[in-house]
Amino acid sequence: MAGNKYHIAVFALVISAASVGAAIFGSPSFCPTAGQVQQALQDLQDGQYAQAQREALAVTNSTEEPNPRAWAIVAAARQRSKNYPAAVAAYRQFLCEADCPDARQFAVEQIQACTTQAQALATPPKAPSKRLDAIALADLAKVSNRTYAESSEHFVVRANNPQVAKLVAVEAEVALDRICRVILAGQDYPHSVTINVWSDMRTFHANATEAPEWAGGGFSYSSDKGLITRRINLTQRDAKGRFATVMLDRVLPHEMCHLVLKELFGDSQCPLFLNEGLAMMAESEVENSRVRLAGQTVAGKALQHLETICLAQQYNVQEPVVFYAESYSFVEFLHGRLTSQQFRDFLGNIQQGCTVADAVQRSLYMPAADSFTADLANAWEDHAIAQSQYLEALAAAKTTAQ
Repeated sequence: MAGNKYHIAVFALVISAASVGAAIFGSPSFCPTAGQVQQALQDLQDGQYAQAQREALAVTNSTEEPNPRAWAIVAAARQRSKNYPAAVAAYRQFLCEADCPDARQFAVEQIQACTTQAQALATPPKAPSKRLDAIALADLAKVSNRTYAESSEHFVVRANNPQVAKLVAVEAEVALDRICRVILAGQDYPHSVTINVWSDMRTFHANATEAPEWAGGGFSYSSDKGLITRRINLTQRDAKGRFATVMLDRVLPHEMCHLVLKELFGDSQCPLFLNEGLAMMAESEVENSRVRLAGQTVAGKALQHLETICLAQQYNVQEPVVFYAESYSFVEFLHGRLTSQQFRDFLGNIQQGCTVADAVQRSLYMPAADSFTADLANAWEDHAIAQSQYLEALAAAKTTAQ
């Protein structure tokens, strides 16, 4: 089927080895190495990456005929093992032997993904506040009676501290770039936003009337006679009078992502799980407690089922802490398995009213399948458990080392 394009490879590998064979490589023709390739696919699906790589490499060495199928498996096995330079080399070999335009597009996208992932490992993201020393934090906690303004390409920041205004303007641009370029796969944002940094929670709530009582930040988007106003409201200091580092590291990018999604979806409804999941991804560092909680609830069978998560509305969320943890986990899982273009297509499909399962299948050019939602849920649950176990192992190793 023409819709089963080569470039759905990496995501489909997570879900079903059988679907990978059909979706990536087309209908397999008879050849002496077909059984070896199928076994390598199965080992890849089972997480036996070293074995899958050995078997696929053996296929490439056993004949002089081009075998892009084997090279695709080698590349995927290396990519999943986080050996990104070697994965790039395998994808380049795949490019040399593949003659289908979609296959070549897939390989180019995965080379780009591997390069990005390798850079991320080399320079892990660091929260902005961790670059500040005690003197800087003390200066940022100061408040004057004067309002200072700082401008950047997309923002006008107002605060009662000139250093806060400058810092927020810089970090707002950094956060917006990450949201649009990385998280939303190149979404443009040619607008101007006013950011108000209020000195404390009392002043914040007196002015940011759209924010709930427990919040320290919020966004607003309004239109009056054709004039659109975009605002983000933040809180400078915490209850103890210290500079609120959480505002800089989490609240600012979180609320900004909500604002960008509001305009991206327009009159369409962005599902709550997706809206909050992407906003949590926008935060400057991963909140490991969310990752652990998601894996623990899945492993303990206390999870909220995927269909429940996807259909949840603000008024009917059960166990909000669990919902937010699982929403983050599922959205991060989807984002990591889809290419940039596929994720953009996924968002577009959601905007048009598709269910999550249909949106994913369409973005992968897969025909509709009744079992897809269950397969997707199982793949995500395995991912959530694995991520949680990884963090638990790191914590145990750190404790032992101490």
